[in-house]
Amino acid sequence: MFKKLLHPSNRRVRIFVGLLLAGLFCIQCTQQVTGSGSKLEKASSATAAAQIEKLAKENHIALLEMCLENYEKNYHDYTCTLIKQEIIRGSQKPEQWTNVKFTEKPFSVSMQWLAETPKGALANNQVKKLHIPLGDRILYVEGKYDNKMVIRISNPLLRGLLGTQKRPPDGVDAMKNTLRPVSLFGFKRGINSLLSVYRDAKKNDDLKQEFGGYVNVAGRDAIVLLRYLPAKANYPAHRTEICIDLETLVPVRIQGFDWDGRCTSRYIYKDVKFNIGLDAKAFTPKANGIDDPK
Repeated sequence: MFKKLLHPSNRRVRIFVGLLLAGLFCIQCTQQVTGSGSKLEKASSATAAAQIEKLAKENHIALLEMCLENYEKNYHDYTCTLIKQEIIRGSQKPEQWTNVKFTEKPFSVSMQWLAETPKGALANNQVKKLHIPLGDRILYVEGKYDNKMVIRISNPLLRGLLGTQKRPPDGVDAMKNTLRPVSLFGFKRGINSLLSVYRDAKKNDDLKQEFGGYVNVAGRDAIVLLRYLPAKANYPAHRTEICIDLETLVPVRIQGFDWDGRCTSRYIYKDVKFNIGLDAKAFTPKANGIDDPK
């Protein structure tokens, strides 16, 4: 019986050997596919990087359109820390740090101003006191609260007397403290604003664009777009520096300089985390430490 089992003509032996060879073949194929997949991924990444650099040198509009398409396809909510400093009506405002929650549908923004920089946030590890405006927390949900911002007053005494306030996002009081209302916040609307200026300048034959190389912004590798515009009333800045994150393809720093070389606006988006599952409950007054408006 034992000899019969080992005989080459035995059907069970042939099946066993066939299965063994098939298994070995599958393992070999898997190893080859895995290896080639890794090579393809690297090749694809290199190709994408080359395409981004080419557009940064030749066609900023096409690159920003690609960034916008990538954002719309892949992202729907995020958190970040916004660091901004602006010159408003000729006066330079103090630097502000704000923790932000954002979702696209419905367009919702929650902002909480920080009183000091987080430990380790600065290169020298020194904690810095920060400016807080009249309201230290705001909530804006498009279509809710009469389409106004819900504001928590910074001063506890005034907060107790006046309660939660509602103000238009582009009202006179709001625009004393920002160049862009909260209703225009976000990567999508920001990229669309950049594209609008680019397209107008190109149409008017005013556009000059340059490749600004590569830079690291708050720990993120970015490619730099430089845009130059003539001194006309409808243009926001003479030189604009736009730093696009090479992985996420969103602007992580935007700086504007006037015709005297002064930096009139600087926006840095730090520690951006996408698609974390923010829902409507995350954008209620209670969830953001704000009393309901009366």
